[in-house]
Amino acid sequence: MRIAARLALERPFSDDRRVTREPVTVRATMRALGYHGIDVVVRTISPQGFSAETNGDFPPGSYVRLRLPGLGAVHAKIVWTKDSQVGGEFLNMVEPNRLGRIIGLTAQ
Repeated sequence: MRIAARLALERPFSDDRRVTREPVTVRATMRALGYHGIDVVVRTISPQGFSAETNGDFPPGSYVRLRLPGLGAVHAKIVWTKDSQVGGEFLNMVEPNRLGRIIGLTAQ
């Protein structure tokens, strides 16, 4: 499976436990150009999380926003990285029926 999506860094990993509401972009140049996030290819997705190919830097522990076609933005925490791959766990589980209907994983 391959799904084109956008991944944006919400809050980088930090030992500081304070919650920051202001989104942080991956690169300063993206903010200057008006972009928020980078293009990724989602390889696997489930109600609990996803894995994707990316050329961005998303360290484990970072909070991100994954924008999927038809589903909108889903908040997640990066749990692993390897080479150009990342894996994230959704902060709120996506209902399997909703996930399947929206991106065509199952028949309606």
